[in-house]
Amino acid sequence: MTILIVLVGLLVSHTFTAVGRWRDFGWLLWPTRQLRTRYPGQAWLALAAVIATALLAAWLATAVAVLLLGGFGWALLALATFIYTLGPRDLDRDVEPLLDDPEHADGRDAAQALGLDAEATPGQAGAAVVHAARTRWFAILFWFTLLGIPGALLYRLCQKAMKIEGLGDGELDWLARLRWVLEWPVLALMTVALGLVTDLDRVAQAWKHYHRDRAWWIFSPRLVDEVMAEVLGDAESREAGLRRGHQLAWRMLVLWLVVLSLMLIAGWIV
Repeated sequence: MTILIVLVGLLVSHTFTAVGRWRDFGWLLWPTRQLRTRYPGQAWLALAAVIATALLAAWLATAVAVLLLGGFGWALLALATFIYTLGPRDLDRDVEPLLDDPEHADGRDAAQALGLDAEATPGQAGAAVVHAARTRWFAILFWFTLLGIPGALLYRLCQKAMKIEGLGDGELDWLARLRWVLEWPVLALMTVALGLVTDLDRVAQAWKHYHRDRAWWIFSPRLVDEVMAEVLGDAESREAGLRRGHQLAWRMLVLWLVVLSLMLIAGWIV
């Protein structure tokens, strides 16, 4: 059931991009904002509110769905949650205008969404696409597969909470710790996947360079930057880096789905 929900969710999100308009998490972040206002001196409350909201919302929604429609209700809710937490933008539709006409309004909007400037190197351009895939696809896919509805909600709420206006340094630090924990396994698996879908020797070289002054178990988005700079070292332009980064993101996604399918066949997931 999990792999079917994931496949249908990815298809719906990619085909019907209008669903992005419904990805508003402001109402789920209302408890976090209220607690920050009432207890401004307690930085950890932002983290506690995000975790409690994700768990409570998932529990209440699941209880109602199962009560009304049984197992079918849970499946519909899981599919809706997976689609809701993906994105918020479609990666393909951000890359295409940058390749077709980067100076057009759509191209500038896509560049802003990817955090890409006009002076970006091919490696930086490819890394921007892979980073977008990490937050839009892979983190949600991993936590939805592992923890179901609460996992997908927790990651997305943590990411959105870090963008709340006026966050203090202490609050941001607590949320950043949670996000580091949530992204650690995702970055580890993405690094392995990049090695399998591209040049393993180059990925290993970037790994060694990144960990020269870090413990072997430390993973951060900077590792993706190192890997993409090494892998795309022969790319000649920003557009070439974008194109190859986009191709690698899709190859990794296909690899992850194949592994999930094999886990389903082996009976490790349902």
